[in-house]
Amino acid sequence: MSKPYKLLATIAMMWLSVGWAWAQYTVSGTISDERTGEALIGASILLKGTTTGAITDLDGTFTLTIPSNEGAELVISSIGYLSQTVNVSPSLNSLNIQLKQDATNLEEVVVTGLASSVKRSNLANAVSSVSARDLTGTTTIQTTDGALYGKVAGATIRSNGGAPGGGISIQLRGISSLQGASQPLIIVDGVYINNASQRTGRASVSGAGGSNQDDGSNRLADLNPADIETIEILKGPSAAAIYGTRANAGVIIITTKRGVEGRTTVSLSQDVGFAQPLRLLGVDDWSEEKINFFFPESRRPVELERFRAAQSSGNFIDYEDYFYNNQALLLNSRINVSGGNQKTKFFVSAGITSEDGTVKETGFERYSVRANIDHNITNGIKLGVSSNYIRSNTDRGFTGNQNNTGASIGYSIAYVPNYFDLRRNEDGTYPVNPYFSDNPVAITDNGVNNSEVNRFIQAFTLDVDLLNTTNSFLRASISGGLDYLQNSTTVYLPEFLQFQRGQANPGDILIGRQESFNTNLQAALVYNWNLGKVNMNSQAGLVRLDFNNSSLFNRGRGLVPGQTNLQQAAIQEINSQFESEIQEAGIFLQQEANYEDKIIGTVGIRWDKSTLNGDPNKYYAFPRASLAINLANFDFFNSSAISQLKPRIAYGETAGPVAFGATFTPLGGTNIGGLLGSTVSTSIGNTQIQPETATELEFGIDAGFFNSRLSLEATYYIKNTQNNLQNLNLAPSTGVNSTPSNEAELQNKGLELGLSGTIVEKSNFRWFSRILYWQNDIEMTRLGIPTYISGGFGAGLGTFLYAEGYSPTTIVGTPADPSIPGGFTIWGNAQPDFNMSFYNTFNIFNGLELSFLVDWRQGGDNINLTSFLTDGGGTTNGWFDDDNNDGTPNGRQRPPEPYNNAGRWVQDATFVKVREIGLYYTIPKATLGEWFGNTVQNIRVGSSVNNAFLFTDYKGYDPETSTFGAQAVANNVDIAPYPTPRRIFFHLTIDF
Repeated sequence: MSKPYKLLATIAMMWLSVGWAWAQYTVSGTISDERTGEALIGASILLKGTTTGAITDLDGTFTLTIPSNEGAELVISSIGYLSQTVNVSPSLNSLNIQLKQDATNLEEVVVTGLASSVKRSNLANAVSSVSARDLTGTTTIQTTDGALYGKVAGATIRSNGGAPGGGISIQLRGISSLQGASQPLIIVDGVYINNASQRTGRASVSGAGGSNQDDGSNRLADLNPADIETIEILKGPSAAAIYGTRANAGVIIITTKRGVEGRTTVSLSQDVGFAQPLRLLGVDDWSEEKINFFFPESRRPVELERFRAAQSSGNFIDYEDYFYNNQALLLNSRINVSGGNQKTKFFVSAGITSEDGTVKETGFERYSVRANIDHNITNGIKLGVSSNYIRSNTDRGFTGNQNNTGASIGYSIAYVPNYFDLRRNEDGTYPVNPYFSDNPVAITDNGVNNSEVNRFIQAFTLDVDLLNTTNSFLRASISGGLDYLQNSTTVYLPEFLQFQRGQANPGDILIGRQESFNTNLQAALVYNWNLGKVNMNSQAGLVRLDFNNSSLFNRGRGLVPGQTNLQQAAIQEINSQFESEIQEAGIFLQQEANYEDKIIGTVGIRWDKSTLNGDPNKYYAFPRASLAINLANFDFFNSSAISQLKPRIAYGETAGPVAFGATFTPLGGTNIGGLLGSTVSTSIGNTQIQPETATELEFGIDAGFFNSRLSLEATYYIKNTQNNLQNLNLAPSTGVNSTPSNEAELQNKGLELGLSGTIVEKSNFRWFSRILYWQNDIEMTRLGIPTYISGGFGAGLGTFLYAEGYSPTTIVGTPADPSIPGGFTIWGNAQPDFNMSFYNTFNIFNGLELSFLVDWRQGGDNINLTSFLTDGGGTTNGWFDDDNNDGTPNGRQRPPEPYNNAGRWVQDATFVKVREIGLYYTIPKATLGEWFGNTVQNIRVGSSVNNAFLFTDYKGYDPETSTFGAQAVANNVDIAPYPTPRRIFFHLTIDF
């Protein structure tokens, strides 16, 4: 090239470079809270239509280069605030933006598919979300599911009792199955986790009966609630259809906390508290008159002698107070480290929970370590990893039912008058209990009911950008994980206990080992593209699920004194052994269309097959469709008062898995003349069995008022379940008794309402309030087999009616009534009339916060067999009173008339409970700067109460407690449970 051309080329390159330099400018500014004026750390500033952006620093400031010399739009957003779109240009490049808090959660992102999400303002389903602030921001909750009380419209929650370590049952939108899947599917960071209420063996050793009376904890108790960022609840098939076979009872999606780009933050938190019983019922006093009335003539002399001896010494013992009213120490310690840069973000946490029980020798310990890491391998490949190890140790003690063997505190003390001393003698022995089969003091001091869990949950997500154009992108997403759970249980009753001494082989121990190993893998393609003004989001993918479970329980009776070794037992037996392997596979397709945030529609379908089904190779289809119309976004809509108006409709189908073993006939072991063999069970398998299915049609409307300061969510649903599993009784001539069948059909209809918003918003005072209301009605639309009664402990004490045209929650019992199907009198219904909750939080001045949650359940009846026991023992508070002055004490004559029927134990379980109260103070940042410089970023101190107050006429410890809490239907039977505790805490959190 000649010199003139070289010179011209050089000049041209210089001009181009100068032009390029001129074709950009810098925008800077500050992002703050509109109400308080405080800087918002980590707020996002994104150049609209691109991936170019920045985040604010510790002072809320940012700087962003705009790669052109023309005007542009920036989208300003921060979690918990309403987004703003602002215009910038070379002449308008300095911003001072104030964001308004998103009181109505319109900007919240909600999962709508297996690989996509949508803003709540565009959502076509009633999906409940519980944030970290809602979950643990008011008080410290022991378990994650226990933190959902009163926060999810449509959820019926019961506990097995107040024992440390939890034990919760959740039903969403009524009953989804008569025998099968009644608990929602739980997914944590994409992993299908085990939430089973695993057997402990307590019921076998104590004589209570089946494992459903073990009073064990479901395994969601392992998860540390402080690690959770959000919980989304897909309550019905219309929202959960994309999860297919395991979504009949709803889906709970848990997302844990992750790191954010910016300064590394270290957070230390310490909770110190104590627990006391929320409610004690009191015991009845005794007198010579009562003794002469209560005891037969032959017993009166010895009872009068005991009473007079106690009277002279003043040695009367309130056993309810002695066993249950013990102050328990509660300790929770946590440390979190989070931060990162544009390439790698991390969140690491560790927590120790140590909580004593209000019953002696009971408690719960949990050790948890978590590491969540997100890394951009390249600009188009992102990897996310979540690892969580948990170790817990639980001593639940001996409460609940035990069928007269004595290994239950409440069951035993129901029969012991307060003038007899059961406490340990000075020589270390225990008095013989003449009123019952065992001494509950000896059981409490020496019995063991322990569960030790080791658990590892591992999740991963790999996103790969395959195609990026100006108006579309194609992404491959591969995710999955594993959940390994090992549970070691020990139940031990030593040989010197009163009941054991009467056995042929005293001393009883049951040792169990249970393992589950669940894995899931999912691969999806997500294609986002524009069809004119309509944004289309297409996704397709595959799912693979594997569930492996095993358990082995060994029992030893006739133990050598002082020994707990199975080999030192006279009788050694394999109590039970179980193994299962389940494989499931699914294919899903989903198409979403969004017309300028005005009309949003979704259609999708999933096909599943499972080795649990009668035909393991058959695919079952689960379609879904939804439509939402944001009327307020249309140009014709012009209202200063209504900022959102969104009618919506959704339809979906799901299924519940067939119980393992329903398709084959089990063989039992036998020994005939010393020869081992197998015998056929009296229940045979059914290879025609199908999964339980459900269809749901949901209508709703979402409305926002006064610039989204107030929001209303209203939903009505109709959920029909088909192919409900029941045992079909067979003719005796067949040689077997029953086989599983798909005969019954149920219908749930319900209404859910939510009203929330900021009532007052001033610079020095803010009041946010939320009211939730929900009700559900159930009807057995088809039974398919003859009417029957089942559940509880028979018609004499109250049981449940299974008949067409009635709800399976209908409680019936004696006396006989031929006009009613099943032949007994209807005494109540376990289904509540409605539920309501009322949450408020007040921000006062610049750091004081007061919050409280009140929960109200109207109606719903319990079968209160605690009252049955104490009436039988003469210890019910007020037993010897005579309200109608007819000469018969209350304890022998309970209404309704005619007396002494099952109706006396069926009691209204209406209650109002103040669940949570919290008062916190956050020290102003200016003060922290004066004290610590830049070292300490935040200090928050406070106090809180969980289960603060209970108002009810129910004659039990807690109307939400059930011995059979995990069952689908008969989950409201109350038998001498562990009383619910009131938990009071003091809190300190320091962020560096």
